[in-house]
Amino acid sequence: MKNIIQIAGIKYQAEAALLLDCGVDFLGFPLRLAYHQPDLSETEAAQIIARLNCGRQSVLITYLDDADNIAQLVQFLGVKTVQLHGIISPAEVKMLRKIAPELAIIKSLIVKGNNLRELQKTVDKFHSLVDGFITDTFDPTTGACGATGKTHDWEISRRLVEYISKPVILAGGLNPSNVRAAILTVQPDGVDVHTGVENAEGRKDKLLIQKFVSEARQAFTLLDNPEPEQLTIPIDGVLDLHTFSPKEVKDLIPEYLLACREKGIFQVRIIHGKGTGALRATVHTLLQKSPLVAKFQLADETGGGWGATIVWLKGE
Repeated sequence: MKNIIQIAGIKYQAEAALLLDCGVDFLGFPLRLAYHQPDLSETEAAQIIARLNCGRQSVLITYLDDADNIAQLVQFLGVKTVQLHGIISPAEVKMLRKIAPELAIIKSLIVKGNNLRELQKTVDKFHSLVDGFITDTFDPTTGACGATGKTHDWEISRRLVEYISKPVILAGGLNPSNVRAAILTVQPDGVDVHTGVENAEGRKDKLLIQKFVSEARQAFTLLDNPEPEQLTIPIDGVLDLHTFSPKEVKDLIPEYLLACREKGIFQVRIIHGKGTGALRATVHTLLQKSPLVAKFQLADETGGGWGATIVWLKGE
């Protein structure tokens, strides 16, 4: 699940075929919803998925909160991924995993103003149970938790991407005009759009779809192949990993430690955040293997607590 584009709200088979022809990775079918009316019936959705043989590229988007009901609808539709937007307990998700172990499960994180800490607690509850997360926008006027056409504070989603070691999809008010900026700001693993590529009649518009896909692909390419100056960081003994992807960290840490030692800096503070502990574990594994490192330990509370690690280099 990397650099994916998902478009939801298919109404007709022709729309689904158009999306696939335009290079969309996943088709979203919102069904059993709490606030919106479905765009089509469950039978119609199942027929479209069967006729186009796109079960692996189709996603059930639902507010269902019962594992058995979710599994039954997934089987009826013939999809391989479910996106859970409702209020569901970790126990039900665990049960769903047991009933349908092959099913990919995405859990929604609904941004309501500045509720970052609340969302981080939700991540902690579901991180081991799901395959990824999707951030979306809450609409206080309707109570809807998706398909609102509204953006949210992208800084919240960016912080969640940093906090979560699994894939994160960004949704909420995206359109061809803002998707590039959204991707470069949040650095998600995928984007999802519903109303942002529809015309005045509520139909998917080919030109808007093509523009959205093009802008998103270009933005993902920029993230995967940043200009050298974007990765330039000061050699001052403090390495903040928040702006780097996990794959960049593996090369960055050895290079940074070597640069520090060459500059005469023998104590380095690496900021990896607290989160789920996945990034911290990666950092400590790299430090254990490094011939440059004499010892390392988690910082005390004045130095970031277990959100940072202090490293002593050899050769002082």
